[in-house]
Amino acid sequence: MINKEEIKQLPDFLVVGVMKGGTSAAAVNLPMHPDIWMVNAHTKMEVMTTYRYNLEDTIGGLNGFHKEMDFWNYKDNFNKGLDFYSSFFNTKAKAIGEASPNYFHLEEKHHTGCLPRMMKNIPNTKIIILLRDPITRTFSHWNMIQQTKPVWSKDKVGKTFNECTEGKPKYNGLLNRSKYFNNLIRFKGVFKNVHVALQESIMLDPVTEYDKMFKFLGVRPLGEAINYNLEVHSYNYDSEIDSKSLNWLKKFFKNDVDNVKALLPELDYSLWNEY
Repeated sequence: MINKEEIKQLPDFLVVGVMKGGTSAAAVNLPMHPDIWMVNAHTKMEVMTTYRYNLEDTIGGLNGFHKEMDFWNYKDNFNKGLDFYSSFFNTKAKAIGEASPNYFHLEEKHHTGCLPRMMKNIPNTKIIILLRDPITRTFSHWNMIQQTKPVWSKDKVGKTFNECTEGKPKYNGLLNRSKYFNNLIRFKGVFKNVHVALQESIMLDPVTEYDKMFKFLGVRPLGEAINYNLEVHSYNYDSEIDSKSLNWLKKFFKNDVDNVKALLPELDYSLWNEY
């Protein structure tokens, strides 16, 4: 059990997104390094039990049995206070962090205060952003909704991919969460240490990509020493994107993808669709 007199501290790195971009895998694989520690479902529940926290009035992932803290993006959660938040990081590890993919989506109304809160309270925190081809991310997001039927997307449950994208192109979370450029600019404009990687590159060569992240976090690379889990929260697909929808999505995302490539030319986009 956690000793209430032990360490309370703020994280020195955050994996902020994107949803369906490999954040859950990162939350499993990064802590395989002996010098890295991250919040997970079990440590969250241990802290809640030890401190007898009442989280009935919290929002998002904070009160759920999974990795997400959703502390910085929801005002009600943030109002619990920094002492509350720091109690979840009871460790002496060299690099400590958490992964909450909702942090990246600053354009969503209920997340508008996320970046200012981070700027004020954790300005030196290192930021990891994992991107994925916008079309495959959107399709993965839709597929997850159909299989898990979450309350927060009940309006999309039972609807086709076309109905959830082409049929509703405005104010659409499936589509908007696959647009990256504006939020990349905002994070890179605030934090001096931002590491961006592509989910496709991680799947192709996890050893190299995770060693890059280890170096970014200030710990030694591990090379072939870890057997990485790349299938965390992955779902089988019962359908495919039809060619008409694929062409529509390519046009829809083209401008954003072009901007991302210009901003981050060092990344390998060869496994993305042609936009």
